[in-house]
Amino acid sequence: MANILLIGHRGYLGAGLNDYLKQNNKVVGWDKEEDLFKLDAETLAREQIDAVVNLSVMADRKSAAFLIDVPTDRVNVEGARHLARILKGTSIGWIQMSTREVFGTIYRAQDVRKTKGGYRPRFLVDETTPYTPPNCYGKSKVMAEFISESHPHSSVIRLTTCYTDAHHPGGNWVVSIIRNAVRDGKVDLTRGGLQFRDPLHINDLGSLMEKIIEKKAWGQKFHAGGGKQNLISLRDFVKLAVPKVKINKVDGGDYGFAFDNTKATTMTGWKPQVLLTDRIPVITGNIRKALAEAKP
Repeated sequence: MANILLIGHRGYLGAGLNDYLKQNNKVVGWDKEEDLFKLDAETLAREQIDAVVNLSVMADRKSAAFLIDVPTDRVNVEGARHLARILKGTSIGWIQMSTREVFGTIYRAQDVRKTKGGYRPRFLVDETTPYTPPNCYGKSKVMAEFISESHPHSSVIRLTTCYTDAHHPGGNWVVSIIRNAVRDGKVDLTRGGLQFRDPLHINDLGSLMEKIIEKKAWGQKFHAGGGKQNLISLRDFVKLAVPKVKINKVDGGDYGFAFDNTKATTMTGWKPQVLLTDRIPVITGNIRKALAEAKP
């Protein structure tokens, strides 16, 4: 059992992570209302915090250049710098959340093969892949990773797609695609949804965090995807949720993205356990219920 301070505990992933972590740990939540920049060393000491998990994020994907003094800079970069300052000289662990978007586009046509289930990767993205962030968001997360290195008891977890069972207004594409399919009976997908993803359930992310804290696996960058068992095309994903959905093919889009989990497995013994195919009906049911309750 650890005392964990969870920054961003009311967000989409944060709420799910809070529910998971509090089963075996004491969790102190800290979000916009509390203000990241009001968090101080005295609070960490008073709550006897063993580890801080930083989920706070702003995601500007429109600007190719990095911009200073905008929300993405303030929350992602200055927020990480603030944490580094208040953690300096302590043995408190720090898990800094990051994203696949520090890499930009990886897979080209020659890097995938086409199957009945959509595209599949010829390789998975590991931690040796060079940074190539395409936008302000990705660049800010690279900076936050480097800032976290200033604390010797920190590690980075990079995510491709992480999801919960809940319908949440701040949900990612997992929620938005199913919501659109349920509500409208149709969805627009680039490449017709052939591109692949490797969604990771929030409970599996929480399990990795617990192992990092338990084993003190600090000074590392870990990739965390759902594993080969959860590789799925967007087309198959939405059809499992709403079998009669109409898919409109639109221009653009990537070929897919998936992480290699080998390092996390080797260093901590962690492996994803939750199957996406088991959770899709649960997520869809929760979204249908939320939409029905929202009707006047």
